[in-house]
Amino acid sequence: METAEYDADNGWHGLADTMRTQLDSYAKRSWPEGKKSISSLVTVLLGMPDHHGPLLDEAQRRVKGEAVRRGLMIGQFHPRCPEPSVWNSSFKVSRAPQPAFAVRRMALHDILFLHDDPELFVHYEKRFGERYQAGRSGRHLPQRFVDLHDSATQSGSDAAPKSEYIDYQSIDTLLSLQRPHTDQPAEMTFYLIGQAKELLFKLVYEEVSAARLALIVDQADEATWNLRRATAALGSLTTAWDVLAGISPAEFNAFREHLGAASGLDSYMYRMLEFALGRKSEVMARRHADVAGVSASVHRALFRSSVYDEALGLLERRGLLDGGSGDGAPAAEASRRAWARVYHEHGPSSDLFRLGETLMDVAHAFSRWRALHLLLVERTIGNKPGTGGTTGIDWLRQAAEHRFFPELWEARSLLPSSTAAWS
Repeated sequence: METAEYDADNGWHGLADTMRTQLDSYAKRSWPEGKKSISSLVTVLLGMPDHHGPLLDEAQRRVKGEAVRRGLMIGQFHPRCPEPSVWNSSFKVSRAPQPAFAVRRMALHDILFLHDDPELFVHYEKRFGERYQAGRSGRHLPQRFVDLHDSATQSGSDAAPKSEYIDYQSIDTLLSLQRPHTDQPAEMTFYLIGQAKELLFKLVYEEVSAARLALIVDQADEATWNLRRATAALGSLTTAWDVLAGISPAEFNAFREHLGAASGLDSYMYRMLEFALGRKSEVMARRHADVAGVSASVHRALFRSSVYDEALGLLERRGLLDGGSGDGAPAAEASRRAWARVYHEHGPSSDLFRLGETLMDVAHAFSRWRALHLLLVERTIGNKPGTGGTTGIDWLRQAAEHRFFPELWEARSLLPSSTAAWS
């Protein structure tokens, strides 16, 4: 048994560091022969107020995986500890008059604590899996151990217990993918918002792709419906910046170096979305050329027609767009005139008018997202260069000036001041 002074200023971070120190200490100790499997190192925390007990729970949660990967277990004890006994849920087995934590070797009965986490169960199985093999004398274990082991080893198989909600959306897999590189609380916020943005990029991409296919078969209203959902998703993406704005510069700097060269510049889902909307760049596509499982998708998105290409194709088929340039692509001036005609002559009852306005909704929402990105980065890191090697806010400012579907924007300048023909 040892003691350690509680550092109230560092809260659970300091407790987690103390736990890691004791994990190292436990591994280096020479335990009595024959006693290694039952030896524990108990650390009593001095000067820790009772109401700080939940910080000890959080520190244990953060360090548990590190301990398990070393073949160890770590448990916390304090006057308010809510952990119930696995055998009697009404008995709060980890309550103690003095806050403390204990480190010990992983044991057979730890199936009780590791069966429901696939990543941690792997380390248990490596050490004790043979004990559960049919036909071995060790198979004669408490039935609860056997049931939990069977459940853990069958996880993901048809024999495993099912939750339709969890299985339908793979919630267990989704919620197992958060692995920040530090103990800084703000990094989890940054990490989760980054993953949420990637999911929303995919949502917008899928809706834009569906709109493209609808336009190919002249279903303008169906395309408009898809683009309405894409616009709403872009709104959610924009709101995500508000969450990240809650991370102060000091909080961000505390984990920024752990990002290494990781940068949103290498988001292939974002890049595919840009391509699908019509902003093609072979230079940006080459950033993903050697990424397994990614390069082929990026290549296809780069070279197939965009949703805007198909919108212009529809205008041409409707007789509103005059021919095209020599290479088969409608000229910018002809496209501006075509959209001006749609706005002046058709009106809201026209599917082309609705398509044009919904494309503008997408372009406007995307530009808002970029503008807020620029503001967020400027308030967080100032003029520092970006992690991906860009110039930071100067690069983002240039990106924010870009507009999708430029002829739709420019067509406004061609509209006469007089009343529209359709009104």
